[in-house]
Amino acid sequence: MKFTLECDMLDGLILIDESYLSELNDDLLYAMDILLDSSGTSELIYDFPDEPWDTVRQRETKQIREFCGQGKMIVWLLDDVVRECEIEERNKMTDPCKWLHLPTGKLIAVTASELIQALSYPELEMEKVFELPVEAGWYAIQNEGIDKIMYCRKKPSNSIFLNIQEVY
Repeated sequence: MKFTLECDMLDGLILIDESYLSELNDDLLYAMDILLDSSGTSELIYDFPDEPWDTVRQRETKQIREFCGQGKMIVWLLDDVVRECEIEERNKMTDPCKWLHLPTGKLIAVTASELIQALSYPELEMEKVFELPVEAGWYAIQNEGIDKIMYCRKKPSNSIFLNIQEVY
């Protein structure tokens, strides 16, 4: 399936099962904001005067990294991107992979900025990049940059996942 990805500055692409949206509370959304600012260029730096941004970012994003590390969400950190991309199913995949648990099989792709805004203001409707119904279960996810994402239903080979990636 092809899709158009439009990300702002300090943004990203998120893959998540719809059921996990309710777990993203204000603390996790704030951590996500800090995660998106990899170089400390946003106004968030003023919340932490006299602290190196790398130290702040490591400490303040622990919760969101753990959330992703449980297979609940994948985040690709992006900066000002407009691209035609695709996601396709594969029959098998080899490691290394990111891992995503889809308990309801309702895969949602959304930009990080849109996710934060829509969950912070529930009266707004979330504008998704795409929705993809799949069989419930665990999925191995691989990508070639952000242009091509591949997925395969498969049991994870370990229990802690590296589901956050910067894409240049």
